[in-house]
Amino acid sequence: MKKLLILLSVFPLLILGQSKNFPTKKDLTKAYTQAIADFIKEANKKNKTNFDTLYFGNRKYGDPYDDFPDIELPQTIEKTHIILISPELGAKTQNAIKTRIYINLIGWVNNKRAEFIFIVFSNGFSPQYTYNIDYKYNSKLKQFELEKIKFTPH
Repeated sequence: MKKLLILLSVFPLLILGQSKNFPTKKDLTKAYTQAIADFIKEANKKNKTNFDTLYFGNRKYGDPYDDFPDIELPQTIEKTHIILISPELGAKTQNAIKTRIYINLIGWVNNKRAEFIFIVFSNGFSPQYTYNIDYKYNSKLKQFELEKIKFTPH
């Protein structure tokens, strides 16, 4: 009985001491959308490329650290159509249409930082280049601020 009384008195403190779950689906959607927009702007500037459509790998293998998050991206970001497809379909379409751009996007988002890796494939599923985009969270503005972008050709 004494243990139950202690548990009942400590339990409310545990609940009050917990921070808000971050990131929520809304937070993830906002961070991924921002990263994709920054990628498009930087790739257009760096590679002199204007994308019409980008295909992103929607990995769902049951690994929470590797799977693409369960979010709904806008259909268009920076005047570019965004389409999520399975990696298997991505490989198939890459071989059929060599100029199509397929991106494997990997991201980590928490309440202090967000990091994204864009691995860009084309020409029959051949890696072309990689962009690493890092953000720092501004708690006053409640948004991520771009910290750095690194481009690596393959």
